[in-house]
Amino acid sequence: MTGFCKKGYCFSGQGEIKFSEECGVFGGISYKYPVAPFIQQGLFMLQHRGQESAGICVGEKNPFIYKNKGLVMEVLSDRVVGKIRGRIGISHVRYSTQGGSDTTHAQPYVVTYLGEKVAVAHNGNVKAAVEMRKNLEKEGEVFITTADTEMILKKIIRELCKAPSKWTFEEVGQVLTENFTGGAWSILFLVPGKIFAFRDPMGYRPLSMCESKDGVFVSSEDTSFQMLENKSVYHIHPGEGVEISRDGFELKRFAAEMSSKKCVFEHIYFARPDSNVFGRNVYSSRVELGRKCALENPVNADIVIPVMDSGFAPALGFSQQSGIPLQMGLMRNRWVGRTFILPEQQMRSTGVRRKLTPIKEVLNDKRVVVIDDSIVRGTTSREIVRLLKESGAKEVHFRSASPKILNTCQWGVDIPTKKELIANKYEDICGIRDFIEADSLAYLSIEGLKEIFQDGWCYSCLLGDCENPENENSCKCSKLYESVC
Repeated sequence: MTGFCKKGYCFSGQGEIKFSEECGVFGGISYKYPVAPFIQQGLFMLQHRGQESAGICVGEKNPFIYKNKGLVMEVLSDRVVGKIRGRIGISHVRYSTQGGSDTTHAQPYVVTYLGEKVAVAHNGNVKAAVEMRKNLEKEGEVFITTADTEMILKKIIRELCKAPSKWTFEEVGQVLTENFTGGAWSILFLVPGKIFAFRDPMGYRPLSMCESKDGVFVSSEDTSFQMLENKSVYHIHPGEGVEISRDGFELKRFAAEMSSKKCVFEHIYFARPDSNVFGRNVYSSRVELGRKCALENPVNADIVIPVMDSGFAPALGFSQQSGIPLQMGLMRNRWVGRTFILPEQQMRSTGVRRKLTPIKEVLNDKRVVVIDDSIVRGTTSREIVRLLKESGAKEVHFRSASPKILNTCQWGVDIPTKKELIANKYEDICGIRDFIEADSLAYLSIEGLKEIFQDGWCYSCLLGDCENPENENSCKCSKLYESVC
């Protein structure tokens, strides 16, 4: 059923969302020049996947490691990068989903074993991390961090029990498959002279490889390869990986591909619009989400405005489908970071007003449809509605290009706790509408979302509690299928 609510009457539906970002990985080998500048630029293109910390590890026998809290171009400045001479390396941008948020938890992680260094950079979450960590500690293992990435690396060391230079792609892949299947991991290892890259057999997170005249590189998103010339891009399949060395690269299958569980929020929110993720262009997906939302949730209005930036493409689709003109009623200050990752409510509210500036001449005396990618807590949406009404909007109708978020995620998406999700605070959609102070509120339905993406995608955060949460088709939760109120 389509989600819709208007003052005086209310129909069933879904909600909005704002998340903490996940992580991004980038690595590779340069044929002729130091690899650090390529890594710097590639990682910069993944900045949207994590704004907490950035790090790089470059070299073979004694690799250079540098990481810190901050944005990519702050941590990996031209001054820092200019001093790094190696031609093979990996890197990482992070927003914590497991572990702390201090510099110690910044990646890549590097350890020395039998006189050799090995580094790892990881995007995702390991389902068995907590229990496995306890077991390793009982066996005498000591952990510096609380993150699952360190646990993965130390488990591999314990299983292989030999110098990293003697590790093989197949051996590492076997350890990952035997111990971490059921988790989400796109993961890079830097061992002496080689990079091993793996994508988990269920394919929760994306991973792509690029061969160019400058070298061979691997990344969470193919948009990182834009700066490379004469390139060919390959999207690594679930259960596949690549081994990269000075001798070239080899794509390999290390595990049987399992029933696919591609994260739908890569397309709704996380990935850059110019990326191709899971065989689909992200921008095109978001335009289609907006079109579907307009079909499900019509409204009489004068203009459609997006909440920049991830709301632009669905707003365009909503405008094209509805015939309501698209206007830029909110301008974004690009020097302000994403407000949803700020820790305190007052900081988030202040951040919205610093980040978004309404254009009164566009909004005055207009019936406005606001399109955002989603709603989590609802606080950002409420601030936006207030801004628009203060600037003269006659009516503000809120539309979300995502269904209601009902559950947290165990696969690397840092969704707030269930009690923080606004969808779990109110029994019906009218309560959410009243909280954000909109004249009407509507959301893309879960059915509409599935019509666009079909099977093979992970929708678990959009589903309520049920007897079989692993099978979204069996879920008949009352909050998912609300009746008219």
